[in-house]
Amino acid sequence: MSINIKGVSSKSGQTSTGKVSGGHRSSNSNATNTASKKPVDDSVDLTEAASKIQFIEQSLSNVPIIDDTRVQSVGNSIKDGSYQVDNEKVADRILTAEKQLSNTSVKEKP
Repeated sequence: MSINIKGVSSKSGQTSTGKVSGGHRSSNSNATNTASKKPVDDSVDLTEAASKIQFIEQSLSNVPIIDDTRVQSVGNSIKDGSYQVDNEKVADRILTAEKQLSNTSVKEKP
């Protein structure tokens, strides 16, 4: 996949076309040489993995962060007293999170 970027120029990447001979520049003026040149089109080639990541990011940007229907459903269940908490499931998830945190934390030197 190629993305063309037009109208972008890098002044630090341009080089002088004047030649040096005997310590003097040639009679050609750099200003007229660079003014008559057309800008070069720059392009960026993305790897297939980068293209997939870009597609996923675009797809996820359309997905809402909060599921309003689910929030409303849980809120109604809490209000009417029908919401049930599975204590074992909560405990298992806390233990799993704790194990993951302990595996990723930086260990102090003795």
